[in-house]
Amino acid sequence: MVKTQILVEGPDCSGKTTLVERLKNELHWDAKALHHLEGNQFKRYLREYALQEKIIFNRGHYSEIAYGKLWRGGNPFSEMEKNILDQLCHQNMIIIFACPPLEVLQQRYQQRNFPQQIKYEELGQVRENFCELMESTPHLLYQSCSYDELQSLIQNAARKIQ
Repeated sequence: MVKTQILVEGPDCSGKTTLVERLKNELHWDAKALHHLEGNQFKRYLREYALQEKIIFNRGHYSEIAYGKLWRGGNPFSEMEKNILDQLCHQNMIIIFACPPLEVLQQRYQQRNFPQQIKYEELGQVRENFCELMESTPHLLYQSCSYDELQSLIQNAARKIQ
C-alpha cells in the first residue's frame, strides 16, 4: 500500500520542525502542525488523518497522549479510540519518531531564545512517555544528531512513498 502521509512525532527539542521543513521541501508536500486544541481529540485526529493526502503532520495523537500524561492527567482516548487512530496511522502513514538522547534535548532547550511551554525538568519524563508509546509502533527512528542522519532519513522516507 502506498503511504500518502507522514507523521513526525517526538518530544520538544527533538528536531521535528527541522525534519518536517526538509521533508516538505524534498517531497513538495504540505505540512500541518497538530498541536493540542480544546475539544474532542478523537474526532479531531480522526478528521485530520482521514481527510488529508500528501501531507506531513508535525505531531499527532501520540503527542496528545505523551503530553496528556504529563500535563492533563492522562490519555484523552479510550482504548478503542487509540486503536482506531493507531490503525489509520499504520495503514496510511510513514511514522517518524524523533528521539535524540536526553542530553541533546536539554542542550537544545537551553539554546532556544523563546519561551517554551515545557519546562526543562519535564523533558526526561515526556521523552520517556514517547519511548513507551512508540515501543509497539512501527516507525523510522530519527536520533537527530547529525546532518548525515537527516539526509539518510529523508531519502529513506522518499523511497517509501514512491
